Amino acid sequence: MVRRRRSRRNRFYTLLTLVFVVGGAGTYYTVFWKPIHDAPGDAALTGDATISPPLISEKTEDNRLAAGPYGHVPERGKASGTNAQPQEKDYTRGLALMKAGFASQQQGDAIDARAKLSEALVLPLPAEDRAKTRAALSKLADQTLFSSAITPSDPFVSPYVIQPGETLSKIAKRHKITSALLARVNNIRDQNRIRAGQRIKVLHGPFHALINLETFDMDVFLQETFVKHFKVGLGEDNSTPTGKWKVRNKLVNPTYYPPRGGDIIAADDPENPLGERWIGIEGVEGDALGQERYGIHGTIEPESIGRSMSLGCVRMYNEDVEFLFDLLIERESIVVVR
Repeated sequence: MVRRRRSRRNRFYTLLTLVFVVGGAGTYYTVFWKPIHDAPGDAALTGDATISPPLISEKTEDNRLAAGPYGHVPERGKASGTNAQPQEKDYTRGLALMKAGFASQQQGDAIDARAKLSEALVLPLPAEDRAKTRAALSKLADQTLFSSAITPSDPFVSPYVIQPGETLSKIAKRHKITSALLARVNNIRDQNRIRAGQRIKVLHGPFHALINLETFDMDVFLQETFVKHFKVGLGEDNSTPTGKWKVRNKLVNPTYYPPRGGDIIAADDPENPLGERWIGIEGVEGDALGQERYGIHGTIEPESIGRSMSLGCVRMYNEDVEFLFDLLIERESIVVVR
């Protein structure tokens, strides 16, 4: 079967307050990561049963609500609300932390630099400084988290010795990460070829994501620490609902089921609008509450990234969503849309 061509561009606290700065001009949001528990009796989420393919909101026909089992669920979200104004001391502290973080980075103290820069990032910063801080943190994440190196003082990683009978999947689940990430970090080409006594590096998850509707930004965090930034495409006419979502299911090479009927588009078909990864999300708070038809996925229209062109789902460059796919985990990772 011919596979589609990918685009080239193609302490989880009980209550953690995270401040997200928009642009650099001055307003900021407060977001709360809180544990999400599955409702009793939700077999699709709590059991081992296979989750059936979701109804996809990426309809090509129009943006009217489709009929079917989810026909009663509204698709259109609301615009984000009024934001609080930051105080002058927030700017001063943010700039001071950024300066201290870059100094630690130059001195070779990656862990201290990562902590200071991540704290600075959740405070108001000028747009140029914010971009520099994001770039530095991404580089530090590659160095400290997404490589096989272990820094002794790093609270997010630790060495691990594989025990008899263990699999990467079991180890990953225990640490709230994916087995694909474990394999990536430890340069393991075949997840089935590991041995008892083998030493590997584990990360302590979970990862979460924060999406800003106004700037088409997705920031990814390991617990409360920033690790990656991606540009995304969003729903036209504010059709990406705001609020809190949890990752419901994940599919590789998803089949596209047109919600309004029509021909099903198979995985690997160049016309499949979902790319090669589907991260299904379920709304648990805010305007997202009760929504089950949305997801984060790749795209065959890379020009739509940074624009409002979808019918509600979050689009990403294919190479970006493949990396995100290896970070987020079902029933644990939270996606907040602001």
